[in-house]
Amino acid sequence: MTTELLKPRFAKATNILLEHAIPLLEWGDQVLLFWGYPIAVSVYDFVVQDPLIEGATNHLESPHIGFKRIDPPLSEKAKGPLGVQGYHFIHEYDDEVQPTILHLMPQSLVHLKTSDGTHVPSPFDPSHGLFRPKLEQHCISLIKCMEDYTDANDRLPAERALRILLASAVYEKPSIGENIWVPEGNESSENFKSRQAAAVTEIDEWDIAEEDEGYREKIIKFLKGERYE
Repeated sequence: MTTELLKPRFAKATNILLEHAIPLLEWGDQVLLFWGYPIAVSVYDFVVQDPLIEGATNHLESPHIGFKRIDPPLSEKAKGPLGVQGYHFIHEYDDEVQPTILHLMPQSLVHLKTSDGTHVPSPFDPSHGLFRPKLEQHCISLIKCMEDYTDANDRLPAERALRILLASAVYEKPSIGENIWVPEGNESSENFKSRQAAAVTEIDEWDIAEEDEGYREKIIKFLKGERYE
């Protein structure tokens, strides 16, 4: 679906939720895109409070909204629980082979609340606002998601997202993608170690709630490629 068609249709869908006091928190590729990672967003993930998610799906299934609920496609099933759980919708007139998906996820699945985010204009309609997770809380939530699963395949989407997030938002080098544990191209080992030390200093300065303080060290160890269990 082209941007010109997607924006008004997704604006209608997300606005109906926001106007019914159902806050939305961004998740997934759209957040990575915000931090500069070059990615084409084909699934718009939004986190919804658990008690509100059933009402949210009812609103989206209203005939005048134009969205229909679908089973998770193979691309979502490949993400394990983070791709399968929740509710998936496409616009009824999106006839692409791989239509753009609106995915509602319960907040308990990703360990994030709207209070963990910053209020920002909707990417579809700036007259409406939603939430984007704060960097430190997003990193913590991804670690928690990794800890939820013993199966490596189920952990992989969260691990990949955390590597990209650290590369893009902390190292400010989205071009390195997931390669945060090795020097970049012709970068010297000394420069890499200096860059890594600066990143650790930044993480040390993050404002993290007391109950999540233990995750600071886990993020630092992940940044260094060390085991933290």
